[in-house]
Amino acid sequence: MQRKILVLNDLHVGSSYGLMPPSFLDCSGNLHSQNVGQRYLWERFTALMQRLSPQKIDAIVLNGDLLDGGQPKSKGTPLTLHRLPDQREACIKVLEEVKNTFPSAKFFWISGTPYHELEDEVLQVAYKLIGTPQTVRRTLKLRVGKAVVQFHHETAFTSAVTKSGSLEREIINGWLAEAMNDWSAAHCEVRAHCHYFCYVGRKDRLAIVCPGWQLQTDYSTKSSPTKNIPDIGCIVLTVDDDLLDFGCCPVTFTPYLYKHPGPSIVDISGRGK
Repeated sequence: MQRKILVLNDLHVGSSYGLMPPSFLDCSGNLHSQNVGQRYLWERFTALMQRLSPQKIDAIVLNGDLLDGGQPKSKGTPLTLHRLPDQREACIKVLEEVKNTFPSAKFFWISGTPYHELEDEVLQVAYKLIGTPQTVRRTLKLRVGKAVVQFHHETAFTSAVTKSGSLEREIINGWLAEAMNDWSAAHCEVRAHCHYFCYVGRKDRLAIVCPGWQLQTDYSTKSSPTKNIPDIGCIVLTVDDDLLDFGCCPVTFTPYLYKHPGPSIVDISGRGK
């Protein structure tokens, strides 16, 4: 049995650095145009839908931080949309691009970091997009035949050059959960939250941190402009439980990545004058 799963996360709708639909009207009728970074993200996001559209996607997992929230620590300064109802409506418009591209796919919802979004906010987005009550989970286990994929938003973030340590621990924690608590095996662990793309594999296990859709923020550049450069994009999982018969991990993946734009260069050489 084979199924394809599209994983999207960390849209951060509402952030000045996150996804924003063009010409958005807020609940007071105010028009919000995209800034340069938001336009860059939107063009890549819509191009991604075109790249993916020939595929048959069976399930879409929205793995947290769809909204940027109120940003209370910074008093809302990095926000384009300050009100949560506006963030919800803008997020729905973003996700309509996904729903229209894959109208028959089943949606699954996972809550993100509580600082950015609460379960109730995600529930409202899910209901308005799908039209029926949806379930929002902290952790999601999906079964495809004999194969199991586990999704959760958070994992340990590192700004170190090597970023695989937390994923190694995820695989080991899974083995311990099986051995000590008799939990069912998860052949693939999927995480988000870190805004970078990384993966670790064993012959029968896989762990992935998925890229997101938020550009560098003031917070991420506070110590260095080049230390934490986000990876932009998504992954598509292919789950084939027949691979278990050969002792292999039943999950493979295809990344769809876009380059993060670099800072502009101011030329003071005076050439050409």
